Amino acid sequence: MPTPPVSSAPSPQGSDRRGFNGLFFNASETKRLFSLMNPVFVPGEGLVVEFISANPGEGVSTLARDFALMASQYVDGRVLLLDFDWRRGEHYNFFQSKAQDDPAIAPGPPLTLGVDFGRLLRSSHRSETEERALPLTFHQLGDTSLIVSQPVRDLHDAPRVVNQPDFWTDLRRSVMLTVVDAPPAAHSFDGIVMCGAMDAVILVVAAETSRVPVIVELHEKLMGQGAPIVGAILNKRRFYIPKWVYSFLSRV
Repeated sequence: MPTPPVSSAPSPQGSDRRGFNGLFFNASETKRLFSLMNPVFVPGEGLVVEFISANPGEGVSTLARDFALMASQYVDGRVLLLDFDWRRGEHYNFFQSKAQDDPAIAPGPPLTLGVDFGRLLRSSHRSETEERALPLTFHQLGDTSLIVSQPVRDLHDAPRVVNQPDFWTDLRRSVMLTVVDAPPAAHSFDGIVMCGAMDAVILVVAAETSRVPVIVELHEKLMGQGAPIVGAILNKRRFYIPKWVYSFLSRV
């Protein structure tokens, strides 16, 4: 039986670079993170990476978006930025606003990724006859390989659907890399419930604001669900100016 081709961080794809360079919050650090992880990709067996924090405002969404942007320039295949915060739909709105300056990255019409939402919705409810709206849609950004999801707000079906193993199986067959922006654990347990279905989980911690006991508790909950935690990111670090610099400047 022939061995399937494997992709491991090839050179950036030329067509994907257009319009993305100005969207990064911290391109150099994100590129370093992607290189350190050194993911190996096999067509039809896509990887899923989750970013999660204990509290809101720790920078999960920004890091997840940067990671997806960077991956779309190196991965030979589709990259999906999956917005799991059903209350905001932040990523779709972000790219839609940026498209005003660069229409080439505008989110396109709903895209089919091989996810059978009808089957998933039926399996998560007792009633198999009731018609239900799609919990989220997928939109390709221009002619790039990056796809962003748009969650339907206030739809209670969504978390139950994406917590099903079949959902991730369908995505792995259609997408080379899925980057999950999980909601903070303080607001939702969904990110913890699904962490065991991930290929890698990255814990995001805000420097000087996150309390150690809260971080330890989240880590223990993730490990209890079988999360493959590959590391933690200390985000929002502040670099203070030494006192001797102030003294020197006062004499100048």
